[in-house]
Amino acid sequence: MEFKQVRDYKITLDFFEDIEIETNHPLLLDYLEPTHELYFKGKSNEVFKVIGELLTEHQKATDKWIEFQHFLIGDLEWLLMQGQGLLAKGPKSIITVYEKVLKNNRLNTSVLKFDLKLEESIVTILGKSFIICREVEFKRIL
Repeated sequence: MEFKQVRDYKITLDFFEDIEIETNHPLLLDYLEPTHELYFKGKSNEVFKVIGELLTEHQKATDKWIEFQHFLIGDLEWLLMQGQGLLAKGPKSIITVYEKVLKNNRLNTSVLKFDLKLEESIVTILGKSFIICREVEFKRIL
Protein backbone atom coordinates (compact mmCIF):
# COMPACT_ATOMS: atom_id res chain seq x y z
CA MET A 1 0.00 0.00 0.00
CA GLU A 2 1.14 3.52 -0.74
CA PHE A 3 -0.35 6.40 1.25
CA LYS A 4 -0.44 9.74 -0.56
CA GLN A 5 -0.53 13.13 1.19
CA VAL A 6 -0.46 11.72 4.73
CA ARG A 7 -2.10 14.12 7.19
CA ASP A 8 -1.89 12.20 10.46
CA TYR A 9 -1.09 8.72 11.71
CA LYS A 10 -0.64 6.53 14.75
CA ILE A 11 1.24 3.26 14.48
CA THR A 12 1.07 0.68 17.27
CA LEU A 13 2.68 -2.73 17.57
CA ASP A 14 -0.64 -4.53 17.88
CA PHE A 15 -1.68 -7.48 15.76
CA PHE A 16 -4.44 -6.82 13.22
CA GLU A 17 -6.42 -9.07 10.94
CA ASP A 18 -8.31 -6.59 8.80
CA ILE A 19 -7.59 -3.42 6.90
CA GLU A 20 -10.47 -0.94 6.89
CA ILE A 21 -10.66 2.09 4.65
CA GLU A 22 -13.20 4.66 5.83
CA THR A 23 -14.45 7.97 4.49
CA ASN A 24 -16.74 8.70 7.45
CA HIS A 25 -15.02 8.02 10.78
CA PRO A 26 -14.45 10.00 14.02
CA LEU A 27 -10.75 10.31 13.10
CA LEU A 28 -11.80 12.31 10.03
CA LEU A 29 -13.88 14.92 11.87
CA ASP A 30 -11.14 17.55 11.49
CA TYR A 31 -11.28 17.02 7.72
CA LEU A 32 -15.04 16.60 7.25
CA GLU A 33 -16.42 19.45 9.35
CA PRO A 34 -15.75 23.16 9.74
CA THR A 35 -13.71 24.26 12.75
CA HIS A 36 -15.43 26.03 15.66
CA GLU A 37 -14.16 27.62 18.86
CA LEU A 38 -16.16 27.25 22.09
CA TYR A 39 -15.99 30.03 24.67
CA PHE A 40 -17.76 29.97 28.01
CA LYS A 41 -18.55 32.27 30.90
CA GLY A 42 -19.76 31.33 34.37
CA LYS A 43 -18.63 29.23 37.28
CA SER A 44 -19.75 25.81 38.38
CA ASN A 45 -19.57 24.56 41.94
CA GLU A 46 -19.07 21.08 40.47
CA VAL A 47 -16.04 21.45 38.18
CA PHE A 48 -15.14 17.76 38.34
CA LYS A 49 -18.70 16.79 37.41
CA VAL A 50 -18.46 19.03 34.34
CA ILE A 51 -15.09 17.51 33.40
CA GLY A 52 -16.50 13.99 33.83
CA GLU A 53 -19.48 14.77 31.62
CA LEU A 54 -17.23 16.35 28.97
CA LEU A 55 -15.04 13.22 29.02
CA THR A 56 -18.01 10.85 28.77
CA GLU A 57 -19.62 12.74 25.89
CA HIS A 58 -16.26 13.11 24.11
CA GLN A 59 -15.68 9.36 24.24
CA LYS A 60 -19.18 8.69 22.87
CA ALA A 61 -18.74 11.18 20.03
CA THR A 62 -15.28 9.93 19.03
CA ASP A 63 -15.81 6.23 19.76
CA LYS A 64 -12.64 6.56 21.93
CA TRP A 65 -10.44 7.10 18.86
CA ILE A 66 -9.40 10.66 19.77
CA GLU A 67 -7.73 11.57 23.08
CA PHE A 68 -9.82 13.74 25.40
CA GLN A 69 -7.30 16.62 25.47
CA HIS A 70 -7.06 16.83 21.67
CA PHE A 71 -9.57 19.66 21.18
CA LEU A 72 -9.33 21.26 24.63
CA ILE A 73 -7.29 24.39 25.21
CA GLY A 74 -5.01 24.09 28.24
CA ASP A 75 -5.74 22.71 31.69
CA LEU A 76 -9.48 22.09 31.88
CA GLU A 77 -9.80 22.23 35.68
CA TRP A 78 -7.90 25.52 35.88
CA LEU A 79 -9.89 27.04 33.02
CA LEU A 80 -13.27 26.09 34.50
CA MET A 81 -12.19 27.56 37.85
CA GLN A 82 -11.41 30.88 36.10
CA GLY A 83 -15.03 31.20 35.04
CA GLN A 84 -14.44 32.19 31.42
CA GLY A 85 -12.28 31.57 28.39
CA LEU A 86 -11.69 29.49 25.29
CA LEU A 87 -12.51 25.90 26.20
CA ALA A 88 -12.02 24.06 22.91
CA LYS A 89 -11.30 24.37 19.22
CA GLY A 90 -12.37 21.60 16.88
CA PRO A 91 -14.93 20.18 14.47
CA LYS A 92 -18.51 21.37 14.66
CA SER A 93 -19.96 18.11 16.03
CA ILE A 94 -17.47 17.93 18.92
CA ILE A 95 -17.96 21.59 19.84
CA THR A 96 -21.74 21.04 19.79
CA VAL A 97 -21.34 18.12 22.23
CA TYR A 98 -19.14 20.18 24.58
CA GLU A 99 -21.50 23.16 24.36
CA LYS A 100 -24.47 21.01 25.40
CA VAL A 101 -22.57 19.79 28.48
CA LEU A 102 -21.69 23.34 29.50
CA LYS A 103 -25.25 24.59 28.99
CA ASN A 104 -26.62 21.65 31.01
CA ASN A 105 -24.34 22.83 33.82
CA ARG A 106 -25.66 26.40 33.60
CA LEU A 107 -22.62 27.92 31.91
CA ASN A 108 -23.07 30.51 29.16
CA THR A 109 -21.47 29.65 25.82
CA SER A 110 -20.47 31.37 22.63
CA VAL A 111 -19.24 29.69 19.45
CA LEU A 112 -17.03 31.21 16.76
CA LYS A 113 -17.37 29.49 13.41
CA PHE A 114 -14.59 29.30 10.84
CA ASP A 115 -15.42 28.64 7.23
CA LEU A 116 -12.27 26.79 6.24
CA LYS A 117 -11.76 24.86 3.05
CA LEU A 118 -12.23 21.17 3.83
CA GLU A 119 -10.05 18.60 2.15
CA GLU A 120 -11.13 15.11 1.17
CA SER A 121 -9.47 12.52 3.35
CA ILE A 122 -9.70 8.83 4.11
CA VAL A 123 -8.52 6.82 7.06
CA THR A 124 -6.95 3.39 6.82
CA ILE A 125 -7.41 1.44 10.06
CA LEU A 126 -5.07 -1.40 10.90
CA GLY A 127 -6.22 -2.69 14.29
CA LYS A 128 -5.43 0.17 16.70
CA SER A 129 -3.21 1.92 14.16
CA PHE A 130 -4.43 4.41 11.59
CA ILE A 131 -3.23 6.56 8.71
CA ILE A 132 -5.18 9.58 7.51
CA CYS A 133 -4.34 10.59 3.96
CA ARG A 134 -5.76 11.88 0.71
CA GLU A 135 -5.46 8.61 -1.19
CA VAL A 136 -4.38 4.99 -0.79
CA GLU A 137 -2.93 3.04 -3.67
CA PHE A 138 -2.65 -0.71 -3.57
CA LYS A 139 0.26 -2.31 -5.37
CA ARG A 140 0.65 -5.92 -6.22
CA ILE A 141 3.84 -7.47 -4.96
CA LEU A 142 5.19 -10.41 -6.99
